[in-house]
Amino acid sequence: MHAALRESGRRPADVAAIAVSGQQHGLVMIDGRGSVLRDVKLWNDTETAPENESLIAELGGPDRVWDLISTTLPVGYTASKVRWVMKHEPEIYAKMGHVLLPHDYLNYWLTGEIVMEAGEASGTGFFDVASRAWSPKMVEAIDPSGIFARALPPIVSPREPIGTIRKAVAEEFGLSPHTLVACGSGDNVMGAVGTASVSAGRVTMGLGTSGVINLHSNILPRDVDRSIQVFCAVEEGWLPTTCTMNATSSTSLLQSLFEIKIEQVEALIAEGAPGSEGIRIFPYFNGERMPSLPHARAVMKGLSFDNFTRANLMRAMAESVAFSLKWGFEKISGRLGKPAQFRLTGGGANSGAWRQILADVFDTEVVRVKWDEGGAFGAALLALAVDQRHKGISTSLREVCDHYVDLDFDKSAQPAPAVSSIYRELYEEFCEMLRVEFFNDE
Repeated sequence: MHAALRESGRRPADVAAIAVSGQQHGLVMIDGRGSVLRDVKLWNDTETAPENESLIAELGGPDRVWDLISTTLPVGYTASKVRWVMKHEPEIYAKMGHVLLPHDYLNYWLTGEIVMEAGEASGTGFFDVASRAWSPKMVEAIDPSGIFARALPPIVSPREPIGTIRKAVAEEFGLSPHTLVACGSGDNVMGAVGTASVSAGRVTMGLGTSGVINLHSNILPRDVDRSIQVFCAVEEGWLPTTCTMNATSSTSLLQSLFEIKIEQVEALIAEGAPGSEGIRIFPYFNGERMPSLPHARAVMKGLSFDNFTRANLMRAMAESVAFSLKWGFEKISGRLGKPAQFRLTGGGANSGAWRQILADVFDTEVVRVKWDEGGAFGAALLALAVDQRHKGISTSLREVCDHYVDLDFDKSAQPAPAVSSIYRELYEEFCEMLRVEFFNDE
């Protein structure tokens, strides 16, 4: 905060409103006095896979889960984390007064208000995205004792501030005590705002440690594949989403193994030929969320004396991430149509080699947004919209986004037809190998 204020060249007292973006699904447990009870169980914690599987089975299977919450229940969601703590740490669980997610806890620290909003709640597994309310039946299924139900925060509107900053926060940073705090949301939901994917048909692709694609829809998608995650968009509509746990973290593993700089990663990806001379990788180093393979581990196939090079390995890793993202996105786009463009954010968006592989695999233009931190920028845009409305100025979040979000067409990529044709065949091969290798379907 101090660094951001200093680099802005503006006085802290000039700040009119704040909103927070943060990683989703993490379980923050606090007691009745607001003290944190244990370390956060994070989004990529697959330790709770048995609890997740048993919860789905108790409810009657994935279709019944969808009936209750209008979305799927992957292991990364908060629901199984609550069940895990209840089972393995009953003494701590008994002290629980409130359940929050990481960005909600920061809101609490800023304002003293314990609240959540629909976009963030959508990723818990006990919130019905159709009615935008907690699911009583899901909550009771997780914990019939009532402790959990009493710990749920109220759901607030994104159109109004949740409060103003506490006196101690104002004094620490030199902010005005009248500084508003908007509700913010999780990083994927805020990332859609930061790329102006706030109207039907716009698509955001986040390429960071994990890989995320969400498509804004004005219609609640009811007939999509049951592995798709559906989030409430911030002000209106929904964000059917596919999310892989393994994205640029995969090439980072090779970067560490090869002991090279990030610039060399880019060069190696570009040096390899489409198809990586036959090397195929499934980058499930810590299991995977999409497809749902929490117990899986990474596989490399097709290695030979001729193709075992750093360039081929690095390119195969990047291609595998693109194929995994496409596998998930097809579960969405089959019902909602092919987009005209992917708006790209995250660290991988800065790589020309990554952008070109994505354009060729998806056979669609990809373009990086100028403000790369999509989640943080989206939070700032939401704070602006809330501040304007609080001052009596009529505006919508879409109007704010369309005014301030710029696309960087100097960092875009168009599909090369010949390469896209190659990747269509390789993607079919990837899907077949995935079916046989991981789903044991001969």
